[in-house]
This record gives sequence, C-alpha cells and structure tokens, in this order.
Amino acid sequence: MNTQQNNTAQEGVRPPVHEKKELCDLDYSQDPPRILSNYLVHAPKPFNAEPHLPLLVNAGLITPTDVFFKRNHGPIPDIRLEDHQVYIGVQGLDESQPVEWKALNMHDIMTRWPKATITASLQCAGNRREGLAQLKEVKGVIWKAGTISNAVWSGPRLCDILKDIAGVPEDLHNEMIRNYHVSFEADDHVKEDACYGSSIPLRKAMDPLGDVIIAYEMNGQPLTRDHGFPLRVVVPGYIGARSVKFLQKILVQPQESTSFFQRRDYKILPPWIDSSNVDTAWDTTVSLGEMNVQCVICTPMEKEIILCPKPVIVKGYAISGGGRAIYRVELSVDGGKTWEPVDKIEQTPDKISGMYWAWALWEKKVPKILTTSELVVRAYDSSGNMQPEFPIWNYRGVMNNAWFRVNNVTQMPQHNM
Repeated sequence: MNTQQNNTAQEGVRPPVHEKKELCDLDYSQDPPRILSNYLVHAPKPFNAEPHLPLLVNAGLITPTDVFFKRNHGPIPDIRLEDHQVYIGVQGLDESQPVEWKALNMHDIMTRWPKATITASLQCAGNRREGLAQLKEVKGVIWKAGTISNAVWSGPRLCDILKDIAGVPEDLHNEMIRNYHVSFEADDHVKEDACYGSSIPLRKAMDPLGDVIIAYEMNGQPLTRDHGFPLRVVVPGYIGARSVKFLQKILVQPQESTSFFQRRDYKILPPWIDSSNVDTAWDTTVSLGEMNVQCVICTPMEKEIILCPKPVIVKGYAISGGGRAIYRVELSVDGGKTWEPVDKIEQTPDKISGMYWAWALWEKKVPKILTTSELVVRAYDSSGNMQPEFPIWNYRGVMNNAWFRVNNVTQMPQHNM
C-alpha cells in the first residue's frame, strides 16, 4: 500500500459527530425480529436477552446466531452496507493538534487485507449478576448465567489495519505500543452517552497472537443487525463490552476511551461503594479487560423434575480470559464436601495462535440425584486460577464467578414412573 497516496487522497476527512439523544427520542421501531422463545428477555427496549441454559449448552460448541445472547444499550441501527465507512486516526500526546483521519469503506475492509477466522466466546461482564443482586442492590440488568456464547468470526486483523493505515509500529517493545490505547465508537445511539464506545490497550490490538479482528462475518454469514452489522470488533479473551458493534471509528490515543462505558461502567468497584457514593469511585477503579475463570451448570436446572430414573448427564460450560485453557472442572453432588473430575471437557485452541479463546463444554454422568443433593461446579484454568467459593459483591454486579450451585432437582424413582 502506498501510504502517501492514501494520505493525499483523504485530506479533509472527518468522522461524523454523534450527539446524545434524549430517552424519548430513541427509536426502537426498526429493531429486527427475534425468536423470542429461545430467550429469557430481561428488557425489550433496549433488547437484552439470554438463551435458556439447556438450549445454549445443547446447541454445541458453536452457538447458532439465533441462540447467541443479545446485549444492547439502545436501538439497533439500520446501516446500509454500501454507505458505511470506518474512520481511523492517531491522536498524539498534544491533544490540541488535530487528528488526521483516514476513511475505509466496506469494500476496503473486505478486500485489502487477508481474512482471518477465529473461534471465540463473548461473555457479558454482568453474566451471573443475579447472584450478586441476591446479596445486595446492584446496578444493571439482572442477568442469570446465559450471557455467554461462542461463534466463528471472520474479518481482517486489527493489527494489519493499524499498521498500514495509521502507521502504528509492529515492534511490541515500542513505547507507543506499551503506553497507548485504541478506542472504538459505534454508529448508534444509546441511553447513557452519544454513542457506544470502549477501548483496549494498544498492545492487545497489535499482538499478532492477540487475534483482535474487525469482523464482518459470524458463523460463516454476514453479521446480523443484532450482532453488529455491518462491522464489529472482536476482542477475544476480554469482556464482551470491548467488542464494539456497528463499528464506525477507531482512534489510537494516549489514554483510555472517554466513553461512559469505559470510564463509568464495567469496573469492579470496592465493597464500600454503593449507590450513595458511587460517583467518587469511578476514576480510581481500573477498567475491566480480560475475563476471569468461570464455570456454570446448564442442565439440570434449579427445581427441575427429571422423569427418567437412569443416570443423569450434567452439562455446562467453562471459560477463562487471556487465551488461557480450562484444564480441570470438578463437580460435587453434596454441596462441595466431596469432588470428582468431570468425564469430558471439549475445548479447542486457535489453529494459528494456539490461544484458547473459545469456551469449554463439559459433561459428567451422575448415577442418581437425590432431592437433598446440591450440585456444585468449579473450574481451574491453565494459570492455576480458580473460582472463589462465595460471591464477591460489587455495586456494578460484574465478574461474579463464584462456585455455581444447583438445588432442588427432583429425580423421580422407578416405581413412580
């Protein structure tokens, strides 16, 4: 690519400026249709829903698009593929100097760089918020344990685009790589800000083993509107909030994004922070990046009645951040007094980077579940990280990864059948 010709051809490029809309002006009338029977819907506007856990785990390693969880902060934009552009720039240490923007259309994105394909799980940082809400008031959608899904994503690597278009150095020891961030903004309108935005460290974006891509395909098909059409960032190993949908702007800058969702959300606040003093804590609390280790029982579910007297196959998922593998899952049927390893763990590393971006699905055959049984599961990742026994409360209700428990399962005996 001739960078100088590209610069000359794009003098005067400026990205659109978003202005915050009032709640009453957010228009949900053009939201796409959904298969509502697949989901537990927590809010219709904006649409936030998680799949039923048995459906999620029984769908297999790759979650079908119409089962994948849906997390939104505003109406789903109706973007025309042929009109969409992505604006890319670099901000220097002197913020008074203007940013030189370059614009790429969708044809550029889809043809100028090699198409990378990764399999990666996305998980909302608020997954299992319900467990923290049972302890004390939290802020956010009261998610159960289904705000995680796994898909095959395709598009160019962000590191290739930033190197060619923004002139970001490839050397990971470069001072810029160490200190800068790359922020993303969506072409949408949300309740909390002018648009959705977030950022990640530039070192994650530029690491060829970090597998950050600008995806235009999901499970071999163009992205659906619910999942970011026409373009989204996929940041594997990080909380889902960093994988910005409806991508319109990419800015390399010396500091984190100033978006509401980076500065005043998605942080583990100290335990003494609640609704009365939360405004004092945002600026002193680190923004979330990598996921922690997580493990959930998907079937059987709480209060389920099992009509078959045969051994029960307990199923679930496990995941960790940073590309770390799940190396052990243990199940207890007596509330955590005794443990056994599960019978099967299925998890596949990326073919090129070798990183474990996708979840693990696991199974364990249990001869019999008594009414008094308490099923408990916990996982360990390849760095030895393990789940805590009890929930650790925080006001934002994020990153709950305590041992997962299922109670009050009734398995009918043979003579009642």
